[in-house]
Amino acid sequence: MKKLGMADLIHPLTLDTFMTRYWQKKPYVGHGSPQRFAEIAAIPELASIDALLEAWRGDADAWAPRDTRNPLINASARQLPAFYESGYTLYLSKVEDHVPALEPIARKLERDLGLRQDDVYFEAFISKGTGSGFHFDPNVTINIQLIGSKQWCVAENKHLVNPHVGWSAGAEVNEHMQRYARQPFPTRMPPNCRRFEAKPGTLVYLHPGYWHCTLNHEPSLSLLFTINPPSWTDLLMDEIRDLMLKHDGGRELAFGLASTAGREQKRQRLQQLIEAAGAAVAQLSADDLLADWGGTLTASFERNPQIVCRVDAGRGGQDDVLVIQSGRKQERSVLAPDARQVLRWVSARKKSFHGHQAAEATAAVATTRVAEILEQFTDAGLILRGG
Repeated sequence: MKKLGMADLIHPLTLDTFMTRYWQKKPYVGHGSPQRFAEIAAIPELASIDALLEAWRGDADAWAPRDTRNPLINASARQLPAFYESGYTLYLSKVEDHVPALEPIARKLERDLGLRQDDVYFEAFISKGTGSGFHFDPNVTINIQLIGSKQWCVAENKHLVNPHVGWSAGAEVNEHMQRYARQPFPTRMPPNCRRFEAKPGTLVYLHPGYWHCTLNHEPSLSLLFTINPPSWTDLLMDEIRDLMLKHDGGRELAFGLASTAGREQKRQRLQQLIEAAGAAVAQLSADDLLADWGGTLTASFERNPQIVCRVDAGRGGQDDVLVIQSGRKQERSVLAPDARQVLRWVSARKKSFHGHQAAEATAAVATTRVAEILEQFTDAGLILRGG
């Protein structure tokens, strides 16, 4: 069965139009029947607020109504219905852990957007009559209104781009954010904000940093695709740290930072490490890093013309067997059902292909599993890895 993907979410807008006009540029609001997201609408745990709360087995945050000064509360699953009835907004994270039917939908969106596994996850907001205050998020969100209606107010953020953390009105501004954001932040929505109502079936896309707040006067359930890959800085700093940990001096404990004693010795040591860090950065190659971070999914493969293979079907409940022959040498191994799907696609390739193309073509198989299978085929000599 075809899984709900990015093109389905933004239909009737074409994917090319959405990526050109809206992606990482401005909000997109699409109205329509909830049945256009039929795969989500059919999930029993999302049929009602009570059904989702009954399925929930973990803790969740409860946000107090705006007109109170009550603190945020981390509540247990047993406490959530009472907080909901008291007017709190419930924030549920990693919803797919409690609603397994959402898991393949998250993985499909990752394939559509060229993301790695777990870069997409689900959140849910449940509220009886309040909403979220004035804030921005550090990630991409695609909000689908499932139950009830909600008033939205959104506005462009002219104080920063690409925030590395979120911020809510009244909160302290992160110390790193203070260095790249125009201060002070506003305390309320800008006067030129856009207002609209989300009804069941409405989709709202926002990119990182966009100001927004919501308000509802009736029971509301919204489901969010939260798209949150690492930043380029996060990835690069991990690589630099790995290189510096190979340096004996880089692993040395930094004693004496709060004393002027031995300052010249410390200065020389630090200068050596700064130069070593520069040399480490100079070793980095964009091509190599992209290949490493993409792994099997961005690697290229081609069929090995010197290998002949066949599949002997299992009988009486036994597993299929993959028979690989090279010259007079013949090797037999168990072939899992999902590996047979990938093999069927690979065998039909007349040209080289990338790992992500195999994952896209065999959508019923988890992306990480496709990567494992391609590695197994490579080890067996069935396919050759390029580059």
